[in-house]
Amino acid sequence: MKKILSYTLIFLSIISCSDFLDEVPEDRLTENNFYGNMDDAVAAVNAIYVPARNNFRSLYMLMLDIQADYANGRGSTQPLGEYQGFDQTNINRAAQMWERFYQSIRNANIAISMIDNIDLSDTDKKALIGEAKFMRAYCYYHLVRNWGGVPIYLEEEGEDTGRRTVEEVYQVIIDDLKAGETDLPATPTQFGRPSKWSAKSLLAEVYLDHKDYGLSRDKAQEVIDSGMFSLIEVAASADFNNIFGPSVNGSSEEIFYMKFSHQDGWGWPMNLLWSETQFSPFGNYVIYSVPGPFFDNWDDADLRKEWNVFTEYVNRSTGELETLPSSTPILCSKFRDPDSPEREGHANDYPILRYADVLLIYAEASAMADNSVSALALESLNKIKRRGYGYPTNLASPVDYLSSGWTAESFREAVLQERAYELYMEGKRWFDLKRTDKAKELVLQNTGKTVQDVHLLWPIPQQEIDTNPDISQSDQNPGY
Repeated sequence: MKKILSYTLIFLSIISCSDFLDEVPEDRLTENNFYGNMDDAVAAVNAIYVPARNNFRSLYMLMLDIQADYANGRGSTQPLGEYQGFDQTNINRAAQMWERFYQSIRNANIAISMIDNIDLSDTDKKALIGEAKFMRAYCYYHLVRNWGGVPIYLEEEGEDTGRRTVEEVYQVIIDDLKAGETDLPATPTQFGRPSKWSAKSLLAEVYLDHKDYGLSRDKAQEVIDSGMFSLIEVAASADFNNIFGPSVNGSSEEIFYMKFSHQDGWGWPMNLLWSETQFSPFGNYVIYSVPGPFFDNWDDADLRKEWNVFTEYVNRSTGELETLPSSTPILCSKFRDPDSPEREGHANDYPILRYADVLLIYAEASAMADNSVSALALESLNKIKRRGYGYPTNLASPVDYLSSGWTAESFREAVLQERAYELYMEGKRWFDLKRTDKAKELVLQNTGKTVQDVHLLWPIPQQEIDTNPDISQSDQNPGY
């Protein structure tokens, strides 16, 4: 079984952020006397991952992709794919996801505060606090893109709990990631933990999202120039299993992944696959696609299309090839685990950041920053496309993009399309459509559906409005 990061809750999962006692009882466990050594410090950081990871074990990433221009939601998620706004079921789901991100932020704040007082080497202390800040930034990054301005908690008490501006939230994210790129180790202490390159890569993405294109370009180039990562070569569609398969751990492309395994309670619920497919013995699919411009324009010679989606399956009982039902004619097969012991036992890791992301970030940011297409930007984009068609990534190929005739905007459109194919069902397309102001245009073009402004942000949880003294109903996002 592959090694995974043990996200131990232990004591931290049940403590609160209340005032600390001045006196430390020696006969019982408290926040003050829990933190005493390296193991305690690591446990404090491990607790940060648990709530955020639970969002991945729920429908969070699928809810993002259902809102993209290539998918529909099935059952209770159907209103999302139809751009009808959030009904009560999905409002409740979004509220739970908000809560989990803030639970991780709370645990990060506790870790940052308490680790600073533990007798550790400066290197160890900085690395652990840098990891906590990385995860705090990661959570705020998801919060600000889904909900807009949100409350900022960087301490355990005494803060303004009202909605802060989007700019203020981004500044917190950037500050935390800058600390991470300085203090995190060059190589992760364990796969599933961030390194300084994870922080730099996420910072490059954050800068891109924030339209700081020059900073994004430069940060992505630092990762490229490091020589620490490389694309995994693909000659046939089955080779993508070396990138997304359940046994892959710590590949040359991995920068920061959320880890899963067959171990009970550690599997990823595979809500992508139909239960009858040969790719998994279990499935509980909530997301599907229908034919349209997005898939019509996706070249059949692109091996990613063959790997990522299917319309036919082998019936496990008869061995016959059958066609998916007309109600759900296209399904995703990107993350496959035929050995999954049960529906919640898929061991595929979830790629948060991989080297392909960095190359695509660099290509787009460079063109937008320079208002021209450099040789490195073009080569970065071509590496991704070559690999998609099964060509060696470092050699010119028949599918390479033209070397001239680009404007910055036309090149960006090519990058966005390549991102759609490369990062298909990795929870990034909806964010791409929003950050480039193309959500309404491309959703209409590819699905015929209309996106309204109300669909661009998720509703602030009603419980937050009811219980937070600094937030009122007037602070709710428009339309809810």
